[in-house]
Amino acid sequence: MGQPEAVQSIRDAVSHNRLAHALLLTGPSGIGKLAFAHAIAQYINCLSPKDGDSCGTCSSCVKIQKGIHPDIRFILPIISKTEGGKRFLTDDYFDSFRQPFFADPYFSMGQWQQILGGDSKQLMISVHEIRELKRSIYLKAFEAKYKVVIVWNVEKINTEGSNAFLKLLEEPPDQTMFILTCSDPSLLLPTINSRCQRLALRRIDRDLVRQYLMEKKGADEGRATELAAVSEGSIGTASDMLQENSQALGQLYINWLRATYSGDYQKITEEVEKIYKESKEAQKQFLHVSMQKLRDSLLFNLGMGERSLAMPDEQVFHSRFSQFVSPDKVERIAGEMEESLRHISGNANPQMVFTSLSLKMYGILRGS
Repeated sequence: MGQPEAVQSIRDAVSHNRLAHALLLTGPSGIGKLAFAHAIAQYINCLSPKDGDSCGTCSSCVKIQKGIHPDIRFILPIISKTEGGKRFLTDDYFDSFRQPFFADPYFSMGQWQQILGGDSKQLMISVHEIRELKRSIYLKAFEAKYKVVIVWNVEKINTEGSNAFLKLLEEPPDQTMFILTCSDPSLLLPTINSRCQRLALRRIDRDLVRQYLMEKKGADEGRATELAAVSEGSIGTASDMLQENSQALGQLYINWLRATYSGDYQKITEEVEKIYKESKEAQKQFLHVSMQKLRDSLLFNLGMGERSLAMPDEQVFHSRFSQFVSPDKVERIAGEMEESLRHISGNANPQMVFTSLSLKMYGILRGS
Protein backbone atom coordinates (compact mmCIF):
# COMPACT_ATOMS: atom_id res chain seq x y z
CA MET A 1 0.00 0.00 0.00
CA GLY A 2 1.21 3.46 -0.89
CA GLN A 3 4.56 2.50 -2.50
CA PRO A 4 3.98 2.98 -6.26
CA GLU A 5 7.53 4.17 -7.01
CA ALA A 6 9.10 1.17 -5.27
CA VAL A 7 6.73 -1.24 -7.00
CA GLN A 8 7.58 0.19 -10.41
CA SER A 9 11.30 0.03 -9.64
CA ILE A 10 11.04 -3.71 -8.93
CA ARG A 11 8.95 -4.30 -12.05
CA ASP A 12 11.51 -2.49 -14.21
CA ALA A 13 14.43 -4.39 -12.65
CA VAL A 14 12.74 -7.75 -13.21
CA SER A 15 11.69 -6.98 -16.78
CA HIS A 16 15.24 -5.89 -17.70
CA ASN A 17 16.90 -8.69 -15.69
CA ARG A 18 18.63 -6.14 -13.45
CA LEU A 19 17.39 -7.24 -10.04
CA ALA A 20 20.34 -7.36 -7.65
CA HIS A 21 21.13 -10.49 -5.64
CA ALA A 22 20.94 -8.39 -2.45
CA LEU A 23 18.21 -5.79 -1.99
CA LEU A 24 18.08 -3.46 1.01
CA LEU A 25 14.62 -1.99 1.71
CA THR A 26 14.93 1.09 3.88
CA GLY A 27 12.47 3.48 5.46
CA PRO A 28 10.72 4.21 8.77
CA SER A 29 9.22 1.37 10.77
CA GLY A 30 5.58 0.51 10.19
CA ILE A 31 5.40 1.27 6.46
CA GLY A 32 5.28 -2.33 5.26
CA LYS A 33 8.90 -3.10 4.34
CA LEU A 34 8.60 -6.74 5.41
CA ALA A 35 5.34 -7.21 3.48
CA PHE A 36 7.00 -5.63 0.44
CA ALA A 37 9.96 -8.00 0.74
CA HIS A 38 7.55 -10.93 0.89
CA ALA A 39 5.67 -9.64 -2.17
CA ILE A 40 8.93 -9.46 -4.14
CA ALA A 41 9.72 -13.07 -3.22
CA GLN A 42 6.29 -14.08 -4.47
CA TYR A 43 6.57 -12.05 -7.67
CA ILE A 44 9.93 -13.41 -8.80
CA ASN A 45 8.84 -17.00 -8.14
CA CYS A 46 5.31 -16.75 -9.55
CA LEU A 47 4.63 -19.38 -12.21
CA SER A 48 2.18 -17.15 -14.12
CA PRO A 49 3.01 -13.46 -13.53
CA LYS A 50 0.71 -11.01 -15.25
CA ASP A 51 0.74 -7.24 -15.70
CA GLY A 52 3.81 -6.79 -13.51
CA ASP A 53 2.45 -8.73 -10.56
CA SER A 54 2.25 -12.26 -9.24
CA CYS A 55 -0.90 -14.21 -10.09
CA GLY A 56 -1.67 -15.13 -6.47
CA THR A 57 -3.17 -18.48 -7.46
CA CYS A 58 -0.37 -20.72 -8.74
CA SER A 59 1.12 -23.36 -6.43
CA SER A 60 4.16 -21.18 -5.72
CA CYS A 61 2.10 -18.10 -4.82
CA VAL A 62 -0.25 -20.09 -2.58
CA LYS A 63 2.65 -21.60 -0.61
CA ILE A 64 4.40 -18.26 -0.25
CA GLN A 65 1.18 -16.59 0.90
CA LYS A 66 0.83 -19.21 3.63
CA GLY A 67 4.47 -18.99 4.67
CA ILE A 68 5.16 -22.64 3.87
CA HIS A 69 7.29 -22.44 0.73
CA PRO A 70 10.49 -24.47 1.30
CA ASP A 71 12.67 -22.03 -0.67
CA ILE A 72 11.55 -18.83 1.07
CA ARG A 73 13.38 -18.35 4.35
CA PHE A 74 12.93 -15.71 7.02
CA ILE A 75 15.63 -14.53 9.41
CA LEU A 76 14.04 -12.76 12.39
CA PRO A 77 15.32 -10.89 15.44
CA ILE A 78 14.73 -13.34 18.27
CA ILE A 79 15.67 -14.06 21.87
CA SER A 80 19.02 -15.79 21.68
CA LYS A 81 18.96 -18.67 24.14
CA THR A 82 20.02 -22.25 24.68
CA GLU A 83 17.96 -24.88 26.48
CA GLY A 84 19.00 -28.48 27.04
CA GLY A 85 21.93 -28.05 24.72
CA LYS A 86 19.67 -26.77 21.91
CA ARG A 87 20.28 -23.30 20.52
CA PHE A 88 17.11 -21.52 19.46
CA LEU A 89 17.01 -20.02 15.95
CA THR A 90 14.33 -18.40 13.77
CA ASP A 91 12.79 -21.74 12.82
CA ASP A 92 11.96 -22.36 16.48
CA TYR A 93 9.93 -19.13 16.62
CA PHE A 94 8.48 -19.09 13.13
CA ASP A 95 5.07 -20.53 14.00
CA SER A 96 4.60 -17.68 16.51
CA PHE A 97 5.50 -15.18 13.79
CA ARG A 98 3.61 -16.62 10.84
CA GLN A 99 0.03 -16.16 12.04
CA PRO A 100 0.21 -12.49 13.13
CA PHE A 101 2.33 -11.42 10.15
CA PHE A 102 0.16 -13.04 7.51
CA ALA A 103 -2.93 -11.64 9.26
CA ASP A 104 -1.51 -8.09 9.26
CA PRO A 105 1.25 -7.06 6.82
CA TYR A 106 2.06 -4.10 9.09
CA PHE A 107 2.83 -6.39 12.03
CA SER A 108 5.36 -4.44 14.08
CA MET A 109 8.54 -5.16 15.97
CA GLY A 110 6.76 -3.97 19.11
CA GLN A 111 4.07 -6.61 18.64
CA TRP A 112 6.73 -9.24 17.95
CA GLN A 113 8.58 -8.19 21.09
CA GLN A 114 5.43 -8.67 23.15
CA ILE A 115 4.82 -12.12 21.69
CA LEU A 116 8.34 -13.16 22.63
CA GLY A 117 8.15 -11.98 26.20
CA GLY A 118 7.96 -8.22 26.54
CA ASP A 119 10.32 -5.26 26.59
CA SER A 120 12.77 -6.83 28.99
CA LYS A 121 13.89 -9.25 26.29
CA GLN A 122 16.60 -8.13 23.89
CA LEU A 123 15.95 -9.28 20.33
CA MET A 124 18.86 -9.90 18.00
CA ILE A 125 20.12 -11.89 15.02
CA SER A 126 23.11 -13.87 16.18
CA VAL A 127 26.11 -15.30 14.39
CA HIS A 128 24.67 -18.77 15.05
CA GLU A 129 21.71 -17.87 12.84
CA ILE A 130 24.03 -16.80 10.02
CA ARG A 131 26.18 -19.92 10.37
CA GLU A 132 23.10 -22.11 10.09
CA LEU A 133 22.03 -20.13 7.03
CA LYS A 134 25.45 -20.70 5.43
CA ARG A 135 25.15 -24.45 5.99
CA SER A 136 21.87 -24.63 4.10
CA ILE A 137 21.88 -21.81 1.56
CA TYR A 138 24.19 -23.53 -0.92
CA LEU A 139 21.87 -26.52 -1.28
CA LYS A 140 19.82 -26.71 -4.47
CA ALA A 141 16.36 -25.13 -4.38
CA PHE A 142 13.51 -27.55 -3.83
CA GLU A 143 11.15 -26.09 -6.42
CA ALA A 144 11.48 -22.30 -6.77
CA LYS A 145 13.30 -20.41 -9.49
CA TYR A 146 14.96 -18.32 -6.80
CA LYS A 147 15.74 -19.15 -3.24
CA VAL A 148 14.94 -16.06 -1.21
CA VAL A 149 16.25 -15.11 2.22
CA ILE A 150 14.25 -12.31 3.88
CA VAL A 151 16.02 -10.66 6.82
CA TRP A 152 13.73 -8.55 8.99
CA ASN A 153 15.49 -5.57 10.58
CA VAL A 154 18.96 -6.54 9.42
CA GLU A 155 20.41 -3.88 11.74
CA LYS A 156 19.66 -6.31 14.59
CA ILE A 157 22.50 -8.61 13.48
CA ASN A 158 25.27 -8.54 16.08
CA THR A 159 28.85 -7.64 15.12
CA GLU A 160 30.10 -11.20 14.69
CA GLY A 161 27.00 -12.11 12.73
CA SER A 162 27.42 -9.06 10.47
CA ASN A 163 30.91 -10.14 9.49
CA ALA A 164 29.70 -13.65 8.70
CA PHE A 165 26.74 -12.31 6.75
CA LEU A 166 29.00 -10.05 4.71
CA LYS A 167 30.84 -13.10 3.38
CA LEU A 168 27.53 -14.50 2.15
CA LEU A 169 26.79 -11.27 0.30
CA GLU A 170 30.28 -11.25 -1.23
CA GLU A 171 29.95 -14.83 -2.51
CA PRO A 172 26.21 -15.34 -3.07
CA PRO A 173 24.91 -18.75 -4.17
CA ASP A 174 23.45 -19.03 -7.66
CA GLN A 175 19.76 -18.21 -8.09
CA THR A 176 19.56 -16.86 -4.54
CA MET A 177 18.26 -13.46 -3.52
CA PHE A 178 18.67 -11.70 -0.19
CA ILE A 179 16.02 -9.13 0.69
CA LEU A 180 16.88 -7.12 3.79
CA THR A 181 14.68 -4.63 5.63
CA CYS A 182 16.20 -1.87 7.69
CA SER A 183 14.89 1.19 9.53
CA ASP A 184 18.34 2.64 10.29
CA PRO A 185 21.04 1.84 7.70
CA SER A 186 23.62 3.79 9.73
CA LEU A 187 23.71 0.83 12.14
CA LEU A 188 24.89 -1.53 9.40
CA LEU A 189 28.47 -2.24 8.44
CA PRO A 190 29.36 0.09 5.54
CA THR A 191 30.43 -2.96 3.57
CA ILE A 192 26.97 -4.52 3.92
CA ASN A 193 25.41 -1.27 2.71
CA SER A 194 27.73 -1.22 -0.29
CA ARG A 195 26.96 -4.82 -1.27
CA CYS A 196 23.22 -4.18 -1.54
CA GLN A 197 21.01 -2.37 -4.00
CA ARG A 198 19.09 0.07 -1.84
CA LEU A 199 15.41 0.81 -2.37
CA ALA A 200 13.91 3.48 -0.14
CA LEU A 201 10.25 3.08 0.79
CA ARG A 202 8.42 6.25 1.72
CA ARG A 203 6.01 7.18 4.46
CA ILE A 204 2.41 6.30 3.65
CA ASP A 205 -0.04 9.01 2.69
CA ARG A 206 -2.13 10.19 5.65
CA ASP A 207 -5.42 9.39 3.93
CA LEU A 208 -4.30 5.81 3.28
CA VAL A 209 -3.33 5.39 6.93
CA ARG A 210 -6.73 6.70 8.01
CA GLN A 211 -8.50 4.40 5.56
CA TYR A 212 -6.52 1.39 6.80
CA LEU A 213 -7.35 2.10 10.44
CA MET A 214 -11.04 2.39 9.68
CA GLU A 215 -11.34 -0.60 7.35
CA LYS A 216 -8.86 -3.03 8.91
CA LYS A 217 -8.75 -1.98 12.56
CA GLY A 218 -12.32 -0.78 13.10
CA ALA A 219 -11.35 2.71 14.25
CA ASP A 220 -13.97 5.44 14.02
CA GLU A 221 -13.26 8.31 11.65
CA GLY A 222 -12.24 10.79 14.35
CA ARG A 223 -9.71 8.46 15.99
CA ALA A 224 -8.42 7.29 12.61
CA THR A 225 -7.89 10.88 11.47
CA GLU A 226 -6.01 11.80 14.65
CA LEU A 227 -3.78 8.73 14.61
CA ALA A 228 -3.05 9.08 10.90
CA ALA A 229 -1.59 12.51 11.61
CA VAL A 230 0.29 11.58 14.77
CA SER A 231 1.85 8.43 13.30
CA GLU A 232 3.69 10.36 10.57
CA GLY A 233 2.96 7.97 7.72
CA SER A 234 3.49 4.73 9.65
CA ILE A 235 0.58 2.30 9.68
CA GLY A 236 2.42 0.14 12.20
CA THR A 237 2.81 3.05 14.62
CA ALA A 238 -0.81 4.09 14.13
CA SER A 239 -2.03 0.55 14.81
CA ASP A 240 0.11 0.30 17.94
CA MET A 241 -1.23 3.64 19.15
CA LEU A 242 -4.78 2.49 18.58
CA GLN A 243 -4.09 -0.55 20.72
CA GLU A 244 -2.30 1.42 23.43
CA ASN A 245 -5.03 4.12 23.53
CA SER A 246 -3.41 7.36 22.44
CA GLN A 247 -6.11 9.36 24.25
CA ALA A 248 -4.66 8.14 27.55
CA LEU A 249 -1.18 9.05 26.29
CA GLY A 250 -2.50 12.49 25.40
CA GLN A 251 -3.64 13.10 28.97
CA LEU A 252 -0.32 11.78 30.24
CA TYR A 253 1.40 14.35 28.00
CA ILE A 254 -0.68 17.22 29.38
CA ASN A 255 0.08 16.25 33.00
CA TRP A 256 3.78 15.84 32.23
CA LEU A 257 3.98 19.15 30.37
CA ARG A 258 2.34 21.02 33.26
CA ALA A 259 4.86 19.51 35.67
CA THR A 260 7.75 20.32 33.35
CA TYR A 261 6.70 23.93 32.89
CA SER A 262 6.32 24.37 36.66
CA GLY A 263 9.98 23.47 37.18
CA ASP A 264 9.00 21.55 40.32
CA TYR A 265 11.48 18.66 40.30
CA GLN A 266 9.29 16.50 42.54
CA LYS A 267 6.31 16.88 40.21
CA ILE A 268 8.51 16.22 37.19
CA THR A 269 9.85 13.06 38.82
CA GLU A 270 6.34 11.82 39.57
CA GLU A 271 5.16 12.33 35.99
CA VAL A 272 8.34 10.87 34.48
CA GLU A 273 7.84 7.76 36.61
CA LYS A 274 4.40 7.24 35.05
CA ILE A 275 5.97 7.41 31.59
CA TYR A 276 8.95 5.12 32.11
CA LYS A 277 6.78 2.48 33.77
CA GLU A 278 4.92 2.09 30.46
CA SER A 279 6.14 -0.42 27.85
CA LYS A 280 8.89 0.67 25.49
CA GLU A 281 6.43 0.85 22.62
CA ALA A 282 4.11 3.03 24.71
CA GLN A 283 7.07 5.30 25.54
CA LYS A 284 7.85 5.73 21.85
CA GLN A 285 4.19 6.34 21.10
CA PHE A 286 4.08 8.88 23.93
CA LEU A 287 6.83 10.84 22.20
CA HIS A 288 5.02 10.69 18.85
CA VAL A 289 1.81 11.92 20.51
CA SER A 290 3.74 14.63 22.38
CA MET A 291 5.23 16.02 19.17
CA GLN A 292 1.79 16.24 17.58
CA LYS A 293 0.23 17.85 20.66
CA LEU A 294 3.06 20.37 20.78
CA ARG A 295 2.36 21.31 17.17
CA ASP A 296 -1.33 21.66 18.04
CA SER A 297 -0.39 24.25 20.66
CA LEU A 298 1.68 26.10 18.08
CA LEU A 299 -1.30 26.24 15.70
CA PHE A 300 -3.33 27.88 18.47
CA ASN A 301 -0.46 30.33 19.00
CA LEU A 302 -0.58 31.22 15.30
CA GLY A 303 -4.35 31.68 15.35
CA MET A 304 -5.00 28.49 13.39
CA GLY A 305 -6.44 26.32 16.15
CA GLU A 306 -9.15 25.06 13.82
CA ARG A 307 -6.46 23.22 11.84
CA SER A 308 -5.20 21.32 14.85
CA LEU A 309 -6.11 17.73 15.70
CA ALA A 310 -6.90 18.58 19.30
CA MET A 311 -9.95 16.87 20.72
CA PRO A 312 -12.67 19.20 22.08
CA ASP A 313 -11.68 18.48 25.69
CA GLU A 314 -8.05 19.42 24.89
CA GLN A 315 -8.66 22.69 23.11
CA VAL A 316 -8.85 24.82 26.24
CA PHE A 317 -5.48 23.46 27.36
CA HIS A 318 -3.85 24.14 23.98
CA SER A 319 -5.34 27.61 23.83
CA ARG A 320 -3.88 28.49 27.24
CA PHE A 321 -0.53 26.80 26.69
CA SER A 322 -0.10 28.39 23.26
CA GLN A 323 1.03 31.67 24.85
CA PHE A 324 4.20 29.92 26.06
CA VAL A 325 5.30 28.50 22.70
CA SER A 326 6.70 29.93 19.49
CA PRO A 327 7.87 28.38 16.21
CA ASP A 328 11.48 28.45 17.42
CA LYS A 329 10.69 26.84 20.76
CA VAL A 330 8.53 24.14 19.18
CA GLU A 331 11.26 23.33 16.67
CA ARG A 332 13.86 23.01 19.43
CA ILE A 333 11.63 20.89 21.66
CA ALA A 334 10.63 18.65 18.75
CA GLY A 335 14.32 18.11 18.05
CA GLU A 336 14.90 17.07 21.66
CA MET A 337 11.91 14.71 21.49
CA GLU A 338 13.21 13.11 18.30
CA GLU A 339 16.60 12.64 19.96
CA SER A 340 14.87 11.05 22.96
CA LEU A 341 12.98 8.75 20.59
CA ARG A 342 16.28 7.56 19.12
CA HIS A 343 17.64 6.91 22.62
CA ILE A 344 14.55 4.92 23.65
CA SER A 345 14.71 2.89 20.45
CA GLY A 346 18.35 2.18 21.24
CA ASN A 347 17.64 0.73 24.70
CA ALA A 348 18.75 3.74 26.74
CA ASN A 349 17.54 4.04 30.34
CA PRO A 350 14.04 5.57 29.97
CA GLN A 351 14.08 7.26 33.37
CA MET A 352 17.24 9.15 32.44
CA VAL A 353 15.97 9.95 28.94
CA PHE A 354 12.66 11.44 30.08
CA THR A 355 14.17 13.26 33.05
CA SER A 356 16.79 14.85 30.80
CA LEU A 357 14.13 15.74 28.22
CA SER A 358 11.97 17.37 30.91
CA LEU A 359 14.81 19.56 32.14
CA LYS A 360 15.78 20.61 28.61
CA MET A 361 12.16 21.45 27.83
CA TYR A 362 11.92 23.56 31.01
CA GLY A 363 14.92 25.56 29.86
CA ILE A 364 13.50 26.07 26.38
CA LEU A 365 10.01 27.00 27.54
CA ARG A 366 11.32 29.41 30.15
CA GLY A 367 13.59 31.00 27.56
CA SER A 368 16.94 30.01 29.03
